[in-house]
Amino acid sequence: MFFVRASTRLCLGLLLPMMAACEPETPATAADAPAVGEAAPTSATFEPGTTPAVLTFAAERGSFTDSSKVADVPDASRGLVRVSLLEGPKPPAGQVWVANLKAPGEGPVELTTVAREMFEELALGQGLSSEVSLPEGLEPPPQVAANTGEVIVYKTAWCGVCKKVQSYLDRKGVKYVSKDIEKDRAAAAELQAKAAKAGIGTGSVPVIDVGGELMVGFDRGRLEKLLAG
Repeated sequence: MFFVRASTRLCLGLLLPMMAACEPETPATAADAPAVGEAAPTSATFEPGTTPAVLTFAAERGSFTDSSKVADVPDASRGLVRVSLLEGPKPPAGQVWVANLKAPGEGPVELTTVAREMFEELALGQGLSSEVSLPEGLEPPPQVAANTGEVIVYKTAWCGVCKKVQSYLDRKGVKYVSKDIEKDRAAAAELQAKAAKAGIGTGSVPVIDVGGELMVGFDRGRLEKLLAG
């Protein structure tokens, strides 16, 4: 008697899962389908003092630093600031949110995107430079070298803006000569003579000589025009 009851329970235990497996499936509905991913936004807003975010900007000597306050961003660097929103939409892949914070005023600031690898070049290319002092006792060359049409970058080893200028010229395939005015006194004297003739100061680097035209700092837009001319 015990054997029969045990067998019955065993059969029922096997039949029930099989019956359930044979039941017709419930038709899938639109609500059950996975949501289609929306395209990443190409614009967003940032409200200074309200929206939690990390601001990345070009600081002294061409390095980059972070802050959560617009007041910490130097005026010269406010034209292009990276805004990493801690809450809110994410930029498209390979892009970063940026803003012009020169005159944010009241209310939200419109954010746009630039390629992540281009941000530093664009930020430093707002005409930024690094302060420097020429060595003392320089003897100017007998005469300033004649215009040969070449591109010369007067720089220092520690200047981040100078490095971005060189990176920019390398990327554009522009041939140039690089001269470190702290390590090469002849180069420093040459720059001093050229600057005096052009009526410009020598208190910052880079100084870029494009075919005899001197430009202080990395002004990307002006440099492109000089190279094209």
